[in-house]
Amino acid sequence: MQEQGAGRPPGAVVVRARHSGTVIFGFLTALWALALAGSESSQPTTSGRVEAGVVFGILIVASVGGWVALNGSRRRLEVGRDAIVSRSQGAKSKPFTLARADGDTLRLLPRFRLLGAVSQPRLMFLGRGAFIELPGFSLDAVRQACEAQGWRFDGDPSLAVRDVRDWLHWGRSVEAAQLIELFGPFPAAADDGQEHASLVAAVFEDIGDKRLRTARASAVDAYRRAASAQRAFAGYAPSPAEGAARMAEADRIDGKAQK
Repeated sequence: MQEQGAGRPPGAVVVRARHSGTVIFGFLTALWALALAGSESSQPTTSGRVEAGVVFGILIVASVGGWVALNGSRRRLEVGRDAIVSRSQGAKSKPFTLARADGDTLRLLPRFRLLGAVSQPRLMFLGRGAFIELPGFSLDAVRQACEAQGWRFDGDPSLAVRDVRDWLHWGRSVEAAQLIELFGPFPAAADDGQEHASLVAAVFEDIGDKRLRTARASAVDAYRRAASAQRAFAGYAPSPAEGAARMAEADRIDGKAQK
């Protein structure tokens, strides 16, 4: 899915993530500066003013340093015509490169929340399973850079079925659920290698399994969605026997919601 490389693509358009923490660290810096000014005027002795200056000076430096540390590894995308590179500014970070393949088409996925779980925005290569996470980036700026370099965003949404399968099997069921909501619902798609199991049901059952110990209500909701998807899948069965097998699978998932 990925390639590692250090070089910037020829003629790349660079998009940088937004600065983060500016408001809170700016507020703290201004607060300590005001406190310093107030303490300097209220202290009756030179030693008191020096002590206040040291204390609040340290706090000001710490606030500025916190902002610098938070933004010191700010990420950037280098969008070329034949590859897209994700790179952090940290000295130890390694670039993450995705090279163009014939027929590539992209999609931008916004930040997604489902049943208490959150996934970051991402740039995905539709139908390849490949993606680059984009926390802090302007998605509009990323799209403009990609389109300026000839990348397409017009692929067939049905290609996302492969991505759903890949992301589910990589343990990214919440992200897979986002694809189902955006491009689905894929009611006739089977889980890879599981003739009786709906792909959509498998995604939501996996979410339920992962949430069961920490958020039972969310897990039950996920199981119910999975059972409903499995029943819809049974409607596409090629024979009565297969339909019965698929309905039995729905009953099994329902049983998890009842425990």
